[in-house]
Amino acid sequence: MNNMAEKPEAGKFFPEQMMLFKELVEVSTSLFLWPEDVHDRTVRNVPAGRVVVRQGGKQEGAFEIVSGTLKLSQVTEDGRQIILGFPSAGEVIGLTGGKEYRYAAETLTIARLRPVLWKAFYERLLRNHSTREKFLDWIDAQEQRAQDHIAILSLQSAVSKLATFLLSRISQQRKGTGHDGMIIDLPMTQRDIATYLAIAPETCSRAMKKLRDGATIEDAGRSDKGQLLKILNRERLSESGMDHA
Repeated sequence: MNNMAEKPEAGKFFPEQMMLFKELVEVSTSLFLWPEDVHDRTVRNVPAGRVVVRQGGKQEGAFEIVSGTLKLSQVTEDGRQIILGFPSAGEVIGLTGGKEYRYAAETLTIARLRPVLWKAFYERLLRNHSTREKFLDWIDAQEQRAQDHIAILSLQSAVSKLATFLLSRISQQRKGTGHDGMIIDLPMTQRDIATYLAIAPETCSRAMKKLRDGATIEDAGRSDKGQLLKILNRERLSESGMDHA
């Protein structure tokens, strides 16, 4: 019982943290539109399957995703792993507050990452109003993302959860312009999707089959990133996202 109550050591679940913030130089451009002096000039090319932030690791800084998809995960005090999200291009990872990272971030695909310098960023926050406004916008976006995840978890039906997740992937991939016949790329495993949705992998598999049998989606092979799904009927997918216990 005592072992269950102990906080798990992150190193037991994740390999050593990749050090992205050594020997940084200033001046860069930014997808996030932060001032140039908060960024490293160099964009890091990171292979798939690399842990770039380790839960419990000392905070060195943050980074924005130029391209690729990552998986954010967290080990709870009772040793369970939960998945917090799958951020992609344009998003920022590592701004968690405190002295340690609260989650792990692993590349699901080849990714290009741009480091953010803590010292310069905080100094800019203190003296620059527009930077503070951008940072508040970022915080608002993170809160909305967390609320969206909670809304998915509150759904009773596994099919509704999966359909809502796929709709979110359409919006993320095509900025909300998805249509019938479009193909979405899922770089995460089905087990990852199940963990994110808080359902069993077998339940996720059955939900996926039900959407296939209903002529809502179909398999479209694989890409160099992961599984491809073709959306046959987005309206029906939206209807499936309505909760049915």
